Amino acid sequence: MKKVLLPLTLSLAFLHGTATAELPPPREAAAETADDLPPPRTTTRKPRVVVPPVTTEAAQDELPPPRVRSGKPAARGFQPVLKYGIDDLLLEAGALPDAPEADAYSTARASAYVLWQPNRNWEFRAGARVDAMRQAGGAVDHDEVLADYTDTYVRYRSGDTRLTLGAQTIVWGRADEIPLVDRVSRADLTRFMLDDLADRRRAQLAGRWEQTLGDFKVDAVWLPLFRGAQLPDIASVWSPVNRSTAQVLGIDPALTGWVGAANVGHDEHGSGGGALRLTHAGAPLDFGVTLARTRQSLPYYRVDLPAMTLTAIHPFNTFVGADFELVRGGLTWRMEIGHTDDVPVTLATTALDRTASLDWIGALEFFPGGRDTRVNLQLVAHALQTDRDILELKEYYAANGEIETTFGQGRWKAALRFATGFNVDDVYLGPRLSYVGWEPHELYVAAHYFDGEARTLGGFHQDHSLITLGLRTRF
Repeated sequence: MKKVLLPLTLSLAFLHGTATAELPPPREAAAETADDLPPPRTTTRKPRVVVPPVTTEAAQDELPPPRVRSGKPAARGFQPVLKYGIDDLLLEAGALPDAPEADAYSTARASAYVLWQPNRNWEFRAGARVDAMRQAGGAVDHDEVLADYTDTYVRYRSGDTRLTLGAQTIVWGRADEIPLVDRVSRADLTRFMLDDLADRRRAQLAGRWEQTLGDFKVDAVWLPLFRGAQLPDIASVWSPVNRSTAQVLGIDPALTGWVGAANVGHDEHGSGGGALRLTHAGAPLDFGVTLARTRQSLPYYRVDLPAMTLTAIHPFNTFVGADFELVRGGLTWRMEIGHTDDVPVTLATTALDRTASLDWIGALEFFPGGRDTRVNLQLVAHALQTDRDILELKEYYAANGEIETTFGQGRWKAALRFATGFNVDDVYLGPRLSYVGWEPHELYVAAHYFDGEARTLGGFHQDHSLITLGLRTRF
């Protein structure tokens, strides 16, 4: 039975797709700050003052009065901590003006957690989430409900060492939205790129060792049981495989006419590999080095034409990368560069091949006119290191970013996300207006506009432009 391999090339298309997603608020530190260990301990002991001995009887009158004992013991030391709540609640209704699959797309999402710290050394956390999506009013009505765990782990701390075992959400890197060194996280594509980076990541089982050594930090992660990206249902408008139009994201539609009748499966058995990261924080600049041998979270689709099957697989990649961050004169410069081996590609003969890729991201963030307005600009470059004829784009160059400002005494926020390809026609625009004066609640209206060539993200979703009205909160 003849098998033909056609790649989704999500690693290329999603590189740009994630770049367009909403950026997080301005950083106060590097991208991994939430997981950093406390700084090295510094002594608070004051220098001892040497007092000459006093031998006169008058000195006895200068002694303090005897201490009066209290029946109540003084409160001292660590107190056990128990926390619980809803750390994310999203209610969103959207309209799809041009989509043949549906006229409306709505989302409800809730995440709950409980955390217990019996002492300074141990921490126990359990979390769960429920996602409900509905699209209706078109050719493909669809309802979907997903239940999953969030961060659920046992953590041990001792001095500058931290050990964590269990389901964890780990995002490495410095560049906003598209960190190249993000090699151990699990992607969430259920809403594709409508959410920001933190909401496009899910927890997966991992063992993690973090060690602080002065200004340096060692971070080692092992993935004993691999879970691939959480994909939307095949009927969803955000699925990377569109049966209605017989298209696969990143592939020329002329080659995918059989997709409408194909059976779609998923193969993610085995371990996920491991990665090691070394970072430095402090003058003159922050930097990190990453070495990883892991399975890619995003799927690569394997096609069997005689059997009419399409299977998402997750091959191992070897990655070496470096990242830098420098703050000078109110400007924050960030850069990441990475080299990846064993990248799967498909030759013009439809045979599978492997090659290497070189990726680069440069970012600039600044606040013109004060802290009310933030501008983030990024340049992206992706190049496959092969001279053979392949179905993927060998090179992709693009720019993206966000302009965000607050007004009305900080109660309103307006933002515009944008992206455009340089060597291909690929366009995304995402305006958003939010009311944030009712903390911790946020009310917003937003739009997502797509356009571009057939093999690009904008071209694949050009009929899926979306207008949304939503509420997001926590309690």
